[in-house]
Parts: sequence; C-alpha cells; structure tokens
Amino acid sequence: MAPGPRELNGSPAQLEPNERALVELASSDPRDDLSLREKELVILQLYDHIYEQQLEEALLLQDPVDVSSIDDVDAELAKAERELLEARATHSLRRKAIESVLTAEPSIQSIYSAHASSTERALLPLINRRDVLSLVYENLARINTSCLEKLSNAEVNNIQAISENRDLVRSLLELTTRGKSGKQEIEDPKLREEVEALEKDNRQRRDGYVTMKRMISAAIVASGVDWASDETLLKLVLDDESTDEI
Repeated sequence: MAPGPRELNGSPAQLEPNERALVELASSDPRDDLSLREKELVILQLYDHIYEQQLEEALLLQDPVDVSSIDDVDAELAKAERELLEARATHSLRRKAIESVLTAEPSIQSIYSAHASSTERALLPLINRRDVLSLVYENLARINTSCLEKLSNAEVNNIQAISENRDLVRSLLELTTRGKSGKQEIEDPKLREEVEALEKDNRQRRDGYVTMKRMISAAIVASGVDWASDETLLKLVLDDESTDEI
C-alpha cells in the first residue's frame, strides 16, 4: 500500500502545488486493496511456501565443507556467505521471471479482452494505479534531483559569501594589527576602553566566522553532494581554520 502524504514529506505545506498533487496521487487509496477469496489466498500462501522450500532445498544441495581441512576459517566463511547470497539472488531472479510470465496473460486479458473473468477485471484498476504510481515516482525523482541541484547552488553561494567574509575579516585584522602599535601610547582611559571594546568585538566576529564556516562544512558533508570531486567544496570542508589562523 502506498504511503500517506505525511510519510512522503513531513511538511506538506512546504511543497509546491504540483508537488502536493503528486503526493496526493501517491497517497493511500482504498481501491489499492484487492479483495481475494479464501481459496485464492490459500493458493498464494502455498506458492510462497513452495518458493521457500525450493530455496532451502537449493541450499541443502550445496557441497558440504570439511571444516578440519580449512586453514583460513574467516575466508571460507566469507566465501560461504557470498555463495549464499548468490544462490538467493539466482532463485529470486528466477521467481520474478516466473511471476512475470504468470501475470502477463491475466494483465493482457484484463486490459484488452471483452470476455475477461471477474478476477481479471479486478486487476484493471490495480494496473492503472501501478502506471499512475510509476509516473508519480518519475516526477518526484525529477523534483528531488532539482532540489539537490538548488542545494548545490546554494552551497556554492555560501562558499562565495564565506570567502568574501574571510577577506573582510582579514582586512579588519590588518587594521587591528596596525592599531596595536598605537594602543600602548594611548594614555586616555576612555579611549583605551573603546579600543579594547573594538578588539573584543573583533574576536567575537572571528569566532562567529569560524562557527559559521564549520556549520556550512558539516551541512555540505551531510547533504550527499559529491564535495570530494569539487576543489572549492573540498577546500571548504577540509580547511578547518581556527580564529588565530584567519
């Protein structure tokens, strides 16, 4: 059953109208539930049971391993796990192929045949629903890609703003450094207090710059953007400057 709107997005109000429409289309619909007779349910359960038995049989038919002759137990265990996964994948692929063959004819009959059975006719709304969900998924995937691109552009803008801010801070530091030589010559207590207040404000600005830079670096890493292949993003993430290095 398809998830509801809140499961697809925690804040539907933040979505665009077309995005909300897609979420509504993908939300749960009572028509998605197929009513099956008891006999049909038993047949499906037996089919699943047969599949599990076939899988267990295939695993039991594997050649036994003489544990006493194994030198590297960990390597042999890893090999056995890999073979197990391959066996499961093979049987899963075969099952999907069989199911595709079994469902092809009823699906065709439900869509095109004028003499379809009641069960085949019941498949038609589900087939239509499947096609709608496929289109919704495709559009939502495209919207997600667009959001990632916007996020990447916003991060680039943040990088540029950080670079400009860093230049401004360095300019301020240069001015502060030039003023340090004259600080010792200030005899007026009031002027000295003003200079000290400016220096304190400058240190706070430097601390704020470093904090903001580290937060943006963490956001870039957590966003999933391939920052390692971008020289600018890589420098921003790895260049952990302290307030003394600015």
